[in-house]
Amino acid sequence: MLALCGEVLVDLILEGENPLRFTGVLGGSALNTATTLARLGFPVRFLSEVGTDWLSRWSEEEMARRGLEAHLVRHEGPMPLALVRLEGGNATYSFHRPFQGAFRPPKGALKGARAFHFGSLFALEGRTADGVLALVEEAEGALLSYDPNLRHPPTGEERARIQSYLRRVDLLKLSLEDARLLFPEGPVEGVRGLPPPLKVLTLGEEGALAFLGEKEVRLPAERVAVADTVGAGDSFTAGLLALLLRKGYGKASLPSLTPEDLEESLRGAMALAALACTVRGAYLPEEGLRAWKARFLGD
Repeated sequence: MLALCGEVLVDLILEGENPLRFTGVLGGSALNTATTLARLGFPVRFLSEVGTDWLSRWSEEEMARRGLEAHLVRHEGPMPLALVRLEGGNATYSFHRPFQGAFRPPKGALKGARAFHFGSLFALEGRTADGVLALVEEAEGALLSYDPNLRHPPTGEERARIQSYLRRVDLLKLSLEDARLLFPEGPVEGVRGLPPPLKVLTLGEEGALAFLGEKEVRLPAERVAVADTVGAGDSFTAGLLALLLRKGYGKASLPSLTPEDLEESLRGAMALAALACTVRGAYLPEEGLRAWKARFLGD
């Protein structure tokens, strides 16, 4: 079983401006990764929070339809929203996050987890960070994976939380935009010196770069016709985790990851990210996902 934790949002994607028209889909970085892992055949437990309105009930039903075992903290109030405007294939966001109460996940929620992935703004909020850290500590023995997925330069308090996570995790996945926000003077060198055993930096159309101890692997991206880039990084994370776990790597064995297995895992992760770019939104097309499974998982 794989466990993931992060926010759930209803993404309202702008379709027209006179009047304003939107298409609504369920979103959130860790949720997108969890959805793809479940569609790849992994048993997935997802920890998050919802409200009490009808949109919250719809969100719970959608998580169940996606095959997720959801453990949800319920808050009084409406479901969080993200208004999304696509410009040249890239997305800009307006977040509406009404929850004020603390995130207190149930104890024992990670029992039996082979891996635990978390991140995004959810892991940096004051009201949620203690709950996320409790899960990180509970996940002892599992492969710990973190994606900061930053939307702004981190504050001093947020940097302290990030550093606390980095001392504990085994796998750090971040985008070049994340790295620039963390290390504006030298993003690549800054990432290289971070403590997690495996650091993976996605470079958009330039591919991906990984650091494993003294080893460094860089691969070019797959070229596709881009509809938008929404969910590409989340799909990359799903592909990377799926391939590392399928190859038998866990917390103890990750430092012994061979360059060949790292290269193949990166190539598969980039192929899944490229697939996400061929459609609007983060939900991967079924035919393309089946082809990816046949190519990289052999089933």
